[in-house]
This record gives sequence, structure tokens and C-alpha cells, in this order.
Amino acid sequence: MGDFNDDPTNKSFKEVLKTVATQNEVNPHQLYNPMEKMLKKGMGTLAYRDGWNLFDQILVSGGLTGRNYSTFQFYKTGIFNKKQLITEKGQYKGYPFRSYGYSGYQGGYSDHFPVYIYLLKEVSSNPSRDNK
Repeated sequence: MGDFNDDPTNKSFKEVLKTVATQNEVNPHQLYNPMEKMLKKGMGTLAYRDGWNLFDQILVSGGLTGRNYSTFQFYKTGIFNKKQLITEKGQYKGYPFRSYGYSGYQGGYSDHFPVYIYLLKEVSSNPSRDNK
């Protein structure tokens, strides 16, 4: 998880890390990049010259994509782009509401939207089993 300064479809992900775009493709020794689908839908975490980039990403190891809910399993990722994080007016309307800009402090949060992940774990009907 982090700001990789590359989009999910860049060479650094596809050729170097060999990430895959769908859970069905991933094996236990690969990385699944759920952010790739978001980029293809036009979503992003930062805007530059009126275009979106998705530099902030969460990569999921293949072992988290199975269906063994006795351990944590991947459910979904997202971009947290709620109203309070979006610039409301001016040249950068619709962009992330920055802390600082060319004219100094803007009062915002960041020039990137944060990303998040949901992991699921089965709740045991036998609590004593979990303490072993």
C-alpha cells in the first residue's frame, strides 16, 4: 500500500511486479491489483492537467484472494473521495482539496485521495477455538 508514482497499468506493475487485474487470474505467488479496474473506469487518487492518475494503490497477495475465511481475506478496495476532500470551486474544482498550493496554505488535506481496503474474517461460533 502506498503512493507508487505510477498507475496500475504502468510497466513497473505489469512487467516488474507482474500484477494481475482480476482475482480469477491470481495464484498464491502473485499480486492482485484491484486498483487497475478503478483506473480503467476513469477513477483516480490525484488529478493532473484535468486527467486522473491512480498512484495510491493497495496490492493484495494471492493468498488473501482465496475463500478460506478462517484467516483474513480480501473483500474490496476503494478511493475515499468524500465531499469534504474535494475542491469546491476555482481552477482545481473537483480535484483533491490540497493542504498547500502555489499561493500558500489552502486549508485542505492532501493533493491525493486516500485509499482503503476491507478484509473479511469469519466469526467463530466457538470463541474458545480462536484462543488456541
